[in-house]
Amino acid sequence: MSPMIIKDLRRHFGMARDQGPRPTCMAFAASDAHAGVRPGWVPLSVEWAYFHALQRDGARPHEGLSLSTMLATLCEDGQPVEAVWPYTAALFADNPGYAPPTTDAPLYRRRSAPMPATVDDIIGSLDRDTPVLFTLSISRGFYSPAADGVISAHEPVEPARVHALIAVGHGVRGIDRFVLVRNSWGNGWGLNGHGWLDATYLTPRLLVAATLAGEP
Repeated sequence: MSPMIIKDLRRHFGMARDQGPRPTCMAFAASDAHAGVRPGWVPLSVEWAYFHALQRDGARPHEGLSLSTMLATLCEDGQPVEAVWPYTAALFADNPGYAPPTTDAPLYRRRSAPMPATVDDIIGSLDRDTPVLFTLSISRGFYSPAADGVISAHEPVEPARVHALIAVGHGVRGIDRFVLVRNSWGNGWGLNGHGWLDATYLTPRLLVAATLAGEP
């Protein structure tokens, strides 16, 4: 049985998107968090955000990114709507032609506010109708949520498996607290791309967190 919902912000988002095999979870989570705090739902270009964040880190197109780099990218580089530079799901490494298209489309920017990466702080932000962008160390059980969308496997923390998500709600089941997250593995994961993370699963795995604020 799924947890009883106390707060649900999924209405601010469209369908969950799919990053495919590329290490772009941070770009997806940040882009959708950005789009989710704008009026209406218009997906923003993940590819644009990922490219410009790579430039900031001096990284290559098959490497992951930190939350701090992505937040700086949203604020200073901005991103256009998805249609300007659509995401390419196919995995690729070094590509000499990898560069954004020339465009005069508007670039949307967003400030951010770091916050403590704790279950209490995430739930407090959600109660203020503010989604939370965060990273955590996932484990094998994360890949296969139960039929009710719950992930509560008691497994060792695997520091190398770092993943970025958006907290979009919270609920309870008995005395247990859960955070509802939006993933970037398509609608086939969990409940149409969303899952319930048990607080006992989250607590030892949470790494960094932030919310998105107004335009700079």
